[in-house]
Amino acid sequence: MSTSDNRPAKITRFDLYSNIALSQGALASPSAMQGWLTGYLCTGGRLSKEQWLAESAEYLALPEDWNAKSKLPILGFYQDELKQIQGQDLDFQLLMPGDDEDFEVRMQAFAEWSKGFLDGFGASGRIAESDLTEDVMEILKHYDAFSYGIEEDDIDEDSERLFTELVEHARVTALFMFYHFNQAQQEPKLH
Repeated sequence: MSTSDNRPAKITRFDLYSNIALSQGALASPSAMQGWLTGYLCTGGRLSKEQWLAESAEYLALPEDWNAKSKLPILGFYQDELKQIQGQDLDFQLLMPGDDEDFEVRMQAFAEWSKGFLDGFGASGRIAESDLTEDVMEILKHYDAFSYGIEEDDIDEDSERLFTELVEHARVTALFMFYHFNQAQQEPKLH
C-alpha cells in the first residue's frame, strides 16, 4: 500500500493492532480489546503488566500467550489508552477501522467495542449494584444495544450519519464513566 508519490501509506492504529492480533491468531478485533480495557479502566481498575498481557490474550482468545515481538506494543497500548482516557484534553477516541472500510466492517467493530466495554466493566468486579446510578445504568443499556450492531436490512443512506453519532456518543459516555468512577484516583502507572 503506497501513496501516489510512492511513499508508504501511514498505517493506522487500528491496522497496527489488527496486524499484531491477527499474527497471534486473535479471534476478536482491537476494537473489542480497547472496549474491554476502557470498561475496566472506567471502574477505577488498573492492571499490572502481567495482568494486562494475560487479560488481553484471554479476551482476544489467543491460542498462546503474546509472543516476545508483540508484548511491547501491547503494553504500549495499555499505557496509551490510560493516558488518553485520563487526559485533560478529552482526546480519547474509539479504536475503529478507517472510513475507507465497508460500513458493515466498521459497524461490527463498534459492536465489538461496545460488548468489550461491558465485559471489561464487569470483569473488574469493582462496581457494586448500589454504585449504578440512573445515568450509569442508561449508558450501560446503550452499550448493550450497540453490542448487537445493525441489521443489514436496516442499513440506508442515514446509516453513516447514525454510525458517526453512535461512536461519538460512546466516546463521550465512556469519558463520563471514567470520570464518574475515577474521581479519587491518582495517576496510576502500569507497573
